[in-house]
Amino acid sequence: MAKQHPAVSAADREYRFDPAPKVQTTAIVHSFAEEVILRVAAQARRDRMEASASKIAQLTAALMSDDDQAAATFVRDARLGGMTADTLYYGLIAGSVQQVGEAWAREAISMPLMLRTSHRVWRIMNDLRDIFVRLADRKPGQYAVFAPCPEESHMIGLRMTADDLRRRGWEIDVLASPDAEDLIRQIEQRAPITVALGATSPEMILPLARLIVALRAHVPGVWVIIGGAITTAEPDLLALTGADAIANTAEVAEQLMLGHIADLRQNRSNRM
Repeated sequence: MAKQHPAVSAADREYRFDPAPKVQTTAIVHSFAEEVILRVAAQARRDRMEASASKIAQLTAALMSDDDQAAATFVRDARLGGMTADTLYYGLIAGSVQQVGEAWAREAISMPLMLRTSHRVWRIMNDLRDIFVRLADRKPGQYAVFAPCPEESHMIGLRMTADDLRRRGWEIDVLASPDAEDLIRQIEQRAPITVALGATSPEMILPLARLIVALRAHVPGVWVIIGGAITTAEPDLLALTGADAIANTAEVAEQLMLGHIADLRQNRSNRM
C-alpha cells in the first residue's frame, strides 16, 4: 500500500529543512520531501539519456550516501564537463531521482533517508536555477504569470495587481484552475521566469507548498512570489512554502521582479 503522509513544507529560503515554529512541522517536512522526489522523478525523459545509466547510478548512490556534498559535487562536475542543461536535468538528475522514487515506492529506503535525499535534490536544483532558466532559451523580460492557488476562491486582488502592472508596461497572463495539475500544465506551456501566486488564508499553505514544488520540477529555474492576505497572516510563509519572495502591492511586486530580471541579466553578462 502507498505511504500516506500529512502535509506542507518547511524549506527555508535556501531550501534547508530547518524546523519552523509549528506543531505540524514534521508532517510538513514529510509531505514536502515526498513531493520533491515524486515530482522530479516524473521529469525523467528517455530521450535525454545522453546521461548514461552508469552516471545516473553514481548520482543515485551519491544522493543516498553519508556525504552531504557528494551529489552536488557530482552534478557540478557533470555540468563543468560539458553536459547540457536539459540532459543534466531530464537525464541525470531526474533519472537518478526516479530510481530513488522507485526505491521509496518499494519501501526499500527509510523515511530519514528519503528526507535527506529530497533535501539534497532541492538544494541542487536551487544551485542550478540560473542554468535551468536556459532550458527553454528564455530571455529576462517584463513578463510574468499570475495565478491563484487552486483552492483559492478570491481573485479580485490578484486581477487588480495584474492590471496595475499591465499599466506599467508588463505583460501579465492571469491563469486559474481548480485543478492543480491543469494549472501546472498551463504555466509550463508558457515557461515563465516569474510566477506570482495568490492566496488569502493559512489553510492555503499546503496547496501553495505543493504547487511550488511542482512548478520548480516542471519549470526549472522559475522564480516564485506569493501575494495576498496570507502574506500578513503567516509570518513564516517563505520558510513553509519555499517561495522566493512575498509582495503585498503592485509596487513591491514590480520592484522584486525588476530586481530579479536585473540579477539574471547580470549573471548572463558575467558568463559572456
